[in-house]
Amino acid sequence: MTNITWRRSAATAAALLTAGIMLAGCTGKPHETNGTTDGLDLPTAAPPATTDVDLVTWNLSGGEPATLDPVKAFSGSDLQVSANLCESLLTMTDTGDIQPGLASSIDQPSPTEYVVHLRDGVTFTDGTPMTSDDVVYSLNRIRDPEAGSYWGYFAERVESVTAVDASTVKIDMSQPDAVFYRMLVTPVGQVIQKAFAEEAGETYGTPTGGVMCTGPYTLANWTPGDSITLEANPNWWKIGQQPLRTKSAKFTFLTEDATITSALVNGDIDGSMDIASTSLPQLLNAPNGEMYAGPSTRQFVIIPTDLSADSASPLADPKIRQALAKSIDYQGLLTTVWAGLSEPLRTIVPPGAWGYSKEIYQTAYDEFSDPARDIEGAKALLKEAGNPNPKIVLAVPADFPQYVTIGESIQSNAKDAGFDIELRALPGAESNALFSDPDARAKVDAFISDYFSDIPDPTELYMQLGVPDGASNFNSYDNPEVAALLEEARGTADDDARAELTVKAQATITEDLVWIPVSYPLQSVFLNNRLGGMTAAFPAALYTPWLAFLGGR
Repeated sequence: MTNITWRRSAATAAALLTAGIMLAGCTGKPHETNGTTDGLDLPTAAPPATTDVDLVTWNLSGGEPATLDPVKAFSGSDLQVSANLCESLLTMTDTGDIQPGLASSIDQPSPTEYVVHLRDGVTFTDGTPMTSDDVVYSLNRIRDPEAGSYWGYFAERVESVTAVDASTVKIDMSQPDAVFYRMLVTPVGQVIQKAFAEEAGETYGTPTGGVMCTGPYTLANWTPGDSITLEANPNWWKIGQQPLRTKSAKFTFLTEDATITSALVNGDIDGSMDIASTSLPQLLNAPNGEMYAGPSTRQFVIIPTDLSADSASPLADPKIRQALAKSIDYQGLLTTVWAGLSEPLRTIVPPGAWGYSKEIYQTAYDEFSDPARDIEGAKALLKEAGNPNPKIVLAVPADFPQYVTIGESIQSNAKDAGFDIELRALPGAESNALFSDPDARAKVDAFISDYFSDIPDPTELYMQLGVPDGASNFNSYDNPEVAALLEEARGTADDDARAELTVKAQATITEDLVWIPVSYPLQSVFLNNRLGGMTAAFPAALYTPWLAFLGGR
């Protein structure tokens, strides 16, 4: 698997599920197979932790977090650390079900009302009680347009958030929104201490400002460019319900595959997620640890940057997009780049994201076939388009060599069909800007990304890219019929009814190649044998306190 940074920073942000099953806050269940393609048969979970450990050293293969502020958190590294510091109103089980978190329950008196009942006895890491004022502050901060948060998009239908009393919060919606409720498991529903955040101001979530949340760990130290250290929170509300085996954790920021592999094999670091394919031969045979893997909601895609009617990009022509898709050597990439830790992807949202109504989604998925290379078909489409040699500028993140390798493969494959692809390797800040800055996207025709759904609900990602003002509509895609279906799905509480609307939109989005699906990466983890309690869970590792279940065997 490529060593990439999950969507929002070359992966930007949404679950390690097992055929639609999401892990969250538990050790998970071992499975006979993880569905990999090249004969790999890896367990999904390590044995449970049974003893305490003083220190776990964990590597963030996506590099150093940019922030630990839930309003600004976007990348896999940001979220992987903050998940152990900050908790949300709701959480997810290992079966993908949504359960109470900091909220003991949430009532829905009407389709546009939520009444949040806060759990008794929850304190922040300084020992002060969490109150409804903190919850109101946190939700309003996320949805404040001035904050410019990615997560604010999911709260756009929130009309008001008010404290009923010290332990009750009322949320009024302008329209019904089934997705909003589910997004309360993410930073949308994370609660931070109002007084601390107001005092920290713009430094909140930085190495100098710190954070104040309710999670099992507290931020002890952040040395920029070196490491982040967390320490167990003695005031965690779950102490007494479950042991907190890991007393402290040090996060390192190694991004070079060979360096990560060497550190894992030598025991300098205890674990890392998202293992590179080049590291597999060594790690599969490492005497001091084991590989774990399982399905996810991730999708590796090519994202065109401008599909508007007046676009000058060749990829605005659907025939040219179809030709590019037909030119790719999918099987070659699955074998050489992901080495068995990825599968073919037929639609943008993969099977791992089917958290409900699985038969409906499976039937719709079966209407499409696995992508396959067809050079003659690609040439014919370019001829039909009247552009037999289109020039395409394809951006890849320069900081991650295997991204560049994938880009080079696509470039070489497409040349056989007649494409002239200029590969533009962009450094970190420029690459990340593609997710937020239209001017940055205007300089290229497409970029590649390892994206993911935030929750096991296909409506969530499709509404982002299929509605004109969607948070992930990076290319001005505008199909009124698709948008209407997704807006209706978003407001539909019944799972089957929402699924039926979503698969109708999915059919058009897939045919239109709004994003070009390349592969369905599984999630991988390497863990030292001295430790237990880890599950190949994604995005449970981004939204739930996975460190709390890690410890000695």
